Amino acid sequence: MKKNKVLRIVIGLVILAVVIAILVYARYRLFINPYRGTVESRANAGSLETELTEKQVLKDMDYAIDKLRGRHPAWLEDENQRVADVEAAYEAERQQVLADDKDSYTVLEEWKMLGRVLHPLYDGHTRVAYFSDTDGYINDSTQLNELGLPDQINGTPTEEVLEEYLKVFQYEREEYARACFDKVLHKESQLRLCGVDTSDGVTYTYQTEDGPKDYHYTFAPEKQSAGQQEKEGEWVSYSFDESNSTAVFTLTECNYDDFYEDTLKGFFDQVQEKNIENIIVDLRGNPGGNSYVADSFLMYLDIDGFDSWSSDVRYGNRLHHNEPYHCTVEKKENPFSGNLYVLTDVYTYSAAMDFTMLVADNHLGTIVGEASGNMPDSYGDILMFALPNSKLTLTVSYKNWHRIDQSKTGEPIEPDYPCDPKDAMGVAQRLIREKK
Repeated sequence: MKKNKVLRIVIGLVILAVVIAILVYARYRLFINPYRGTVESRANAGSLETELTEKQVLKDMDYAIDKLRGRHPAWLEDENQRVADVEAAYEAERQQVLADDKDSYTVLEEWKMLGRVLHPLYDGHTRVAYFSDTDGYINDSTQLNELGLPDQINGTPTEEVLEEYLKVFQYEREEYARACFDKVLHKESQLRLCGVDTSDGVTYTYQTEDGPKDYHYTFAPEKQSAGQQEKEGEWVSYSFDESNSTAVFTLTECNYDDFYEDTLKGFFDQVQEKNIENIIVDLRGNPGGNSYVADSFLMYLDIDGFDSWSSDVRYGNRLHHNEPYHCTVEKKENPFSGNLYVLTDVYTYSAAMDFTMLVADNHLGTIVGEASGNMPDSYGDILMFALPNSKLTLTVSYKNWHRIDQSKTGEPIEPDYPCDPKDAMGVAQRLIREKK
């Protein structure tokens, strides 16, 4: 009798534990899991001229602000002025829609509205973006690539068009936004976001010794556009200059996979075999990706470990704080103990910026070039959503990262040797020669 009673109690406790576990898991899935309701890929938004009703636009705006309020860490931080500014911008845009006497709005108009709402957050990872299979590119990018920014766009000073762009673009450093503007001039949708009329193509005017010179373009699919610059070679590669005992490791994207690990091992095997004393890591133009590429690289250095950053992660209605930590390195055989240089420019972003910070703030090497495009104290790790009516893509950060070296909070990763990023490789090579 006693055994049966004990057995029933045990079974009851097990069932209770299972029920509690199911309820906890269900709560996580429904209320705490940051990824609830997200999409895995960007939605095709179709035409910018697609018409939306007032009700549809308001629903999209409410959907966007709901995702910010429910997922972004800033909304749980005390007295964050940027949150107040976003909320004010949202209310102003919403009231304007209600006050307008309009039967419909286009996807382009909604894109501009939401761009103005998100702009005051100054979070380069929280963005609203337009993606479409029908988007056009200027039919020949040759002159733009060779001559740089024009003086006028359809007769309007380029600086005025740029100012319109800055109002609707999401960024952390204005230097990065201005640098990205040259990419805007290749793409029809981006030009239209800046208020440029592309119904009859677009005209770029350059001032020359012989006076103004116009280049007029129509738009074509990207593959049919002449002069489009494509990345050459693999996204990770390396080369050697044995005469100067130098190896160059080039990383144009931060992809962490087996190919990267195999390439990394092959690189350091040859560094050891050739007795290389200097390594240059080229991160110029790298938009980021996975931060593990840096961790994996540092495992090959002759160091005991390195400090990493702290963060605040949003789960439901609370922020979980992760303290800064020291990562112990299990050294590889024959670790590299020579000189390390990292090349950066304003396009060095996100995980590539993290790579640079790990080297800079742990005093593991020398940074050469230009300050990175986004801030080490920044929001990141994105959640992706598709707005229900316009199908614009909304990305929302759910983590807040804090710089390793807290004495430099609020500062970008500044180079030890500032220079034009085009000259960064030459500057690093000169520094290496001077060390001989």
